[in-house]
Amino acid sequence: MGNIPFGASTFQRIGKTVLLKSLNRSDYQRWRNPDSLETWWETRTQKLAALLPKGTRVVEFGAGRRWLESYLDPTCSYIPSDLVDRGPGTIICDLNQRPLPDLQFLRPDVAVFIGVLEYIKDLPSLVRWLSQEVSFIGASYTCATTRPRTIRRAFESVHRAYYGYMNTFSEDEFIELFDRQAFTCALKDTWTDQRLFLFKRPPQT
Repeated sequence: MGNIPFGASTFQRIGKTVLLKSLNRSDYQRWRNPDSLETWWETRTQKLAALLPKGTRVVEFGAGRRWLESYLDPTCSYIPSDLVDRGPGTIICDLNQRPLPDLQFLRPDVAVFIGVLEYIKDLPSLVRWLSQEVSFIGASYTCATTRPRTIRRAFESVHRAYYGYMNTFSEDEFIELFDRQAFTCALKDTWTDQRLFLFKRPPQT
């Protein structure tokens, strides 16, 4: 993320994020517009796909242009999910609304979130839900750089809101969210200023 401009449009963008967050609602206007799906994000998808286990059923939340479908190992099967229809087989789902759906009919092994988790208001409850649905989570995340409960963190949260982000976690805090639900960070990588993760949960008895 770069420096944000100062002006009325900046306050409008931040205000929109605050409003959507208060309504537990995602930005449909933004994400139904194909121009919002930047083509340079494809390399992020390619890099994260390399972390995912072979021979698994993969559900991608925020499927967008469905690049992941092309980069998965051929032994994997792919299920797209998004706010709006992204083609055949799309599961329509707003991850900011509760209750979250039961995925057992899909029998997924892996849930993937690429450029998605920053836009989730209640990330802890999302991870709790995933702990009952999948054994692996692949995710990208733009980690915060400030300490919690500080003035700098408050300013960083406002800065992130300009980009539509609804939460603010450092890398350690982010990993801890998954650790609380018995997800171990198995692999990590970096793409530009973002971190890529593969979390693994032991089989449930």
